[in-house]
Amino acid sequence: MQEKRREYDVLKNQWESITGAQLKRFSLYRDRAALVEKDVLRTDRALDFYKGENNAHVDDLYEMLMTYCQYNFDLGYVQGMSDLLSPLYLLFRDKVMAFWAFVGYLDMVESHFFLDQQRIQGKLADLSSLVYYCDSELYNHLEKEDSSNFFFCFRWLLINFKREFREKDVLELWEVIWTCPYSTDYTLFIATAILLQERGPIIQNKMCFADILKYINDLSQRLNLHEVLGNAESLFHNIRSQPDIPFNIRNNILHIADTPHSSLGSQHNAESHVTSSDHVTSSNHVILPSEDESRDPASLLVENVSTIPMDPVT
Repeated sequence: MQEKRREYDVLKNQWESITGAQLKRFSLYRDRAALVEKDVLRTDRALDFYKGENNAHVDDLYEMLMTYCQYNFDLGYVQGMSDLLSPLYLLFRDKVMAFWAFVGYLDMVESHFFLDQQRIQGKLADLSSLVYYCDSELYNHLEKEDSSNFFFCFRWLLINFKREFREKDVLELWEVIWTCPYSTDYTLFIATAILLQERGPIIQNKMCFADILKYINDLSQRLNLHEVLGNAESLFHNIRSQPDIPFNIRNNILHIADTPHSSLGSQHNAESHVTSSDHVTSSNHVILPSEDESRDPASLLVENVSTIPMDPVT
């Protein structure tokens, strides 16, 4: 750890030693510094750890994010990164440890912050496919309201639901995402589970895009983490057990090798096999109806299953 502390100090000293003359000729640095300063002043300021004027911990966030700009010249700072760093610093209470944990986290989700947004756009497209497969009625409503691009879920996927759950739950959620053995894109199942939970008001109130965006944003801090994780897990297992999984979901979301359907999810198929007219078994497994049936989205969400141990960001 001492070596990491020395490396951190070297990186920090590099940007802190930029002279005034250099600064005049370094517009990229000025722009990044201004954006970092703007963002840290509005990141988690309601928490006691960051509350109040002249809070030293807010200054520490600025220091760590500017040091990351020095560490990763190509990516630098992009809006939303402060949301990923803040819980880590709150956990470690040590700048150097929080910084290197942040570096590791960004290594996993760096593509979320590329300016072309190709990765996030791809995830939104995959989310669209998953919701269409699970709940065609909800999808058709979103499509009718020009909302099938799922831009109202942009913030969820960009910063891994950081603003959607209470501070005490965020790290637990992230640990599930980081270590989940089910899928390399488990955030899509979490997002779909939330949308299926909230489908009723969206459809019944005939919400347009602006209404949906406001409704989704208003869910912030009101979602029950364990309920959402249980629903996401149940959803995953039951999609995984189906013999008719569309190609893009099999390959892009489940990452299942192209093997005969009979070998897919054999354990769950054995536990959950019912005829296509059955939607729910007496166990904790939910069975999706076959492709030619209309799905009952409520039946996809089973309570008390065992859980596994943005508007754009502004």
